[in-house]
Amino acid sequence: MKNRSFLLPHIFGKIGWFILVPFTALGLFIMFTGGAEVNLGRFFSATGNYREIESQILNNVTIIGLLVGLIFTSCSREKYEDEMISAIRLDSLLLALYISVLVLVVAVLCLYGNNFYEFLIYQMFILPLIFLVTFKIKMWRLNRDNDEE
Repeated sequence: MKNRSFLLPHIFGKIGWFILVPFTALGLFIMFTGGAEVNLGRFFSATGNYREIESQILNNVTIIGLLVGLIFTSCSREKYEDEMISAIRLDSLLLALYISVLVLVVAVLCLYGNNFYEFLIYQMFILPLIFLVTFKIKMWRLNRDNDEE
């Protein structure tokens, strides 16, 4: 039976880094400056009155860019994918899941109101980010150990 893998081709890893880096910088900028609102102009409402519609379009584009970059980077094949890399990928995913759930439980116990909702925005990125960091560190250690032998 053929082992089905839902990993993206290797080239998506490079595309993911090109997406992830600028959107991370943009996300940090928005986080530290309080966000940016883009005025989409006046729209005609059902009652016949004009009203201003403020949109957080830059925030939405940044979140989508970060998620796409993280998925492309995290879920792309390595150049030479084998059983050892699959085991490292699984271990990294489980570790990221455990840490993500632990952080969420602590936040549920400690944060209330708007602070909790703001945390949930950042929680979207914790699992793929921790997975990416742990996977790349474990791959770096594997390559370093192979080079020493």
